[in-house]
Amino acid sequence: MLSRRLAAALRLPALSRLRRPSLRQADLSELARRLAHFWIVWSVLLLVHEAGHALSAARQGLAVRRVTAGVGPVVWRGKHGATEVVLRLVPLAGITTLGSERVPPASGSSSSRSVWGAQLIVLAGGVLATLALAVAVAGLVAIREGASGTRWRWGRYVVADAVVLTLFNFLPVPPLDGGRAVMGAIAAWRGAQLSADALFWVQLGGLALAVVPMTLWTRWTARIDSAALRWGSPTPVARR
Repeated sequence: MLSRRLAAALRLPALSRLRRPSLRQADLSELARRLAHFWIVWSVLLLVHEAGHALSAARQGLAVRRVTAGVGPVVWRGKHGATEVVLRLVPLAGITTLGSERVPPASGSSSSRSVWGAQLIVLAGGVLATLALAVAVAGLVAIREGASGTRWRWGRYVVADAVVLTLFNFLPVPPLDGGRAVMGAIAAWRGAQLSADALFWVQLGGLALAVVPMTLWTRWTARIDSAALRWGSPTPVARR
């Protein structure tokens, strides 16, 4: 059951086929191509998403120390100005690490609300960056399909993956963007941040709750992929 879910999430051929002794070269090529597509697309999506957070933070006057896409071993590391950019092996999560921030002159609950407003702008930057990429790729899909008259499956999958990433990040569970917005709202309402111990348990509980939607991930992916392939009908450009 787990193998079928994993195969569906990565859009891989049925794993039962891979257990056959006579594995064809075509199956291996397809498996490698789909794994490469998953890694490239989701690495780019996470980099764009986190870059949106970083740009919004910089415009708020916050120092951006590091932008990380993925988890696990480091694949590539570089610098963009004073910001370190890190690409890791498994593209399942990303994080933007901020440095010191300007403290508003106000105090108490008004200060907390001001900080929460800045956090919302930073969070919105990642969402807008991902949606902008989806719109740009959708434009390329329309141009290519209009010229060829056939559906560009992988271009449509990129748009679908961008939508999935955006919707998943809206879930109100830490450490997703939606959960961070909720935690910021609670801090603004209380007039103080949560203690380190309380924040740890909230983050841990959020990760546990995130397991539930992750079990539905393959179902979401299948439905979104199906809608992405059905949406629109490519019309070839008439040649004179």
